[in-house]
Amino acid sequence: MAGRKAPSASKIKESLVKQLEAKNANVPHFYDLICDYMTFLNVKKKLQKDIEDRGVSYETNSASGHKITKQNQSVKDLVAVEKQMMMILREMGLTTDAPTGLEEKNEDL
Repeated sequence: MAGRKAPSASKIKESLVKQLEAKNANVPHFYDLICDYMTFLNVKKKLQKDIEDRGVSYETNSASGHKITKQNQSVKDLVAVEKQMMMILREMGLTTDAPTGLEEKNEDL
């Protein structure tokens, strides 16, 4: 989907809330999970930015002053964050395969 802009955090939150409402599962516990999901979304974007800026590996100086190449920890952290985000969706019984709630037409298709 080259050229498509990622949906805003508010659109994602709105979609999740609508999906819960459509399932009659709009309870405080799930709203709290949506807040957790949104926090992880924010962290995910920061990790992606770090990977974009520094790459999957970067050069730095070792304790002894020699240049070394290190793996960017943000790559591993990103995988963990995305996994947790998917677990939250599963906990709420939501899916990314057939979402409901936000019925928005895409004029580009």
